[in-house]
Amino acid sequence: MNDDIVQMINEWNPVEIYPLLEDEYYSEIRKIHEKSMETNSTGELAKQIHSVFAQSFKKKFDKSIEDCQLIAEKIINITK
Repeated sequence: MNDDIVQMINEWNPVEIYPLLEDEYYSEIRKIHEKSMETNSTGELAKQIHSVFAQSFKKKFDKSIEDCQLIAEKIINITK
């Protein structure tokens, strides 16, 4: 797994978990990393990020697709 993606998601902390453990979002990051290797589309990756966190955290996750788009752009930039 890409350490930059781990750091980026942890800094974003989309569910605002405090204190945040280093591996708190591990399963979500793994899915996002896999998708980032399959696509160059930030829109597609943003939808995946939103879907992954919405499924894992239900109502605790309240970020928009636009919020996810910003993270998707950063991830695409570091993985390509």
